[in-house]
Amino acid sequence: MSGQYPCSFGAVIGLAMACACGDNTQPPGRSPALSVLTDLDPAADVVEVMLVATPAQVEYLDGKTAQVWAFRDGADPGSAGSVPGPMLEAKLGDRVVVHFRNELPEETTIHWHGLRVPNAADGTPVAQMPIPPGGTYDYEMTLVDEGLFWYHPHMHGDVQIERGLYAPILVHGATRPVVAADRVFVLDDVKLDASGELSTYTDTLDLMLGRQGNVVLVNGVPDAHVTAAAGSIERWRFVNAANGRYFNLDLDGRPLRVIGTDGGPVNEPYDVQQLVVAPGERYDLLVTLPSAPGGEVVLRTVHYDRGHDIPDPGPIDLVTVSLGATVSSGDPMAPRGVIEAIPIAGDTTRRRFVLREDDSNPQSPVFLINDEVYPDVTIVPSAVGAIEIWEIENDSEMDHPFHLHGMSFQVVGSDGSIATPLAWKDTVNVPRSTTVSFAVRMGDPGRWMFHCHILEHAERGMMGELAVSP
Repeated sequence: MSGQYPCSFGAVIGLAMACACGDNTQPPGRSPALSVLTDLDPAADVVEVMLVATPAQVEYLDGKTAQVWAFRDGADPGSAGSVPGPMLEAKLGDRVVVHFRNELPEETTIHWHGLRVPNAADGTPVAQMPIPPGGTYDYEMTLVDEGLFWYHPHMHGDVQIERGLYAPILVHGATRPVVAADRVFVLDDVKLDASGELSTYTDTLDLMLGRQGNVVLVNGVPDAHVTAAAGSIERWRFVNAANGRYFNLDLDGRPLRVIGTDGGPVNEPYDVQQLVVAPGERYDLLVTLPSAPGGEVVLRTVHYDRGHDIPDPGPIDLVTVSLGATVSSGDPMAPRGVIEAIPIAGDTTRRRFVLREDDSNPQSPVFLINDEVYPDVTIVPSAVGAIEIWEIENDSEMDHPFHLHGMSFQVVGSDGSIATPLAWKDTVNVPRSTTVSFAVRMGDPGRWMFHCHILEHAERGMMGELAVSP
């Protein structure tokens, strides 16, 4: 499956879904369309793709070119790099082979964020040798989780991801709700100068908060617009690929039904009025659009106080949905995860990780876990199958999204009980001056990273290493 998605929805996924296009008139603004990597293997249970990282040009602002680094589909000789890069699309149980080539002027890797993969495919410098300019590497994995994930470098991430090296991964499960459209939205922001080029200036706020862009993007475009059928129910999947920006989603005050998080469907869908998506997190929603054709509904991000007295910039429009002809839409059966709580006993191993920041030198802040700065850290030992509770204490003045490689976990309450609804996470926001705990069962052997997913923080010390033995 390759090329742009069909229909007038922008990023509509048309596999085995009733696509009710409604009015085909394209609204103003730019369509947040995504391309999909070409599958070269005809086998039904194998996805084999060619992926290239390369310098490229994009227009974040109309008529103004930005020099970026981007991924492109290596199976298409005429393809150009795009931001986000082409989506890797597969289904649960598929074997995936990615033939990667590095055309960048510096070494890089690819991390498959959220996917439980063999350690050799994790894409960190402790799991593989970095891929030099002109080098190649084959990543192989079998997909054991459904949901929305993403891929990005794990070297100089604050620079390489900001320059455009990121893309979504969509793994379909066996059960899919019948919806009018299934959209993938990759959230990001970029810091541009007046020429439309990426700014090369990094200030102290960028270092302390994570780079805050002055242009907010959805699937690589600002001012995104799509057309939808009035009264329809759609599935919207989100990933936050920003260096440091938190998105607090609001759909004109309409309820958002959460049906999935990082690691796939939750066991009990729930409704929220607003939804905070921290860097690295993913959410899967059902939304019911207004029934009156001819109108609009706007998805915005509204202020979320994550610390350090960040000022409120006011609501920022993300996607404007123009409503076409009304369609009859039933109540889709949301997929429900069959999730068993990780068993916890009184003697379950507990580990405590304290997140701190040192801004005594504002020009060079340092971020620490247990008072250690990566790479000078104590490696955490564990074993395959071991069950542990990790207590993440945030002893700083701002939130930190904590990401664990190679394994999914379940958030637990202060009394050790599994939080409800049951959900698999690999990235969890830890609000300032609080502690968040989770239960985890150790997966495949190897050397795995854990870190804050504010990229400037990870690159300046807030990262650790877990060694899982057979």
